[in-house]
Amino acid sequence: MQDTLNKMLRIARTGVGSSELYADMLLSLMPGREHKVDIAYWCYKADRDDFNAILEFMKQYNYNDSSFAYEEAMLPFVDELLTSI
Repeated sequence: MQDTLNKMLRIARTGVGSSELYADMLLSLMPGREHKVDIAYWCYKADRDDFNAILEFMKQYNYNDSSFAYEEAMLPFVDELLTSI
């Protein structure tokens, strides 16, 4: 999962094309956040492998603990992502 998150962060940092879309997606997956994105649009525009990796990550943690593991991995990047959208 960390490789997928790193890839998505690299895309979000580029400032071109789908960078805002990826920043939106990464932020919208954070638990307890108001930031939401249209998942159908993201799936259409984003890399299908990224979506599948996140889905598998959630299944691995039985959907309950996955949000906490994701939040822990992404927390250091929240401010950076917020400035990129």
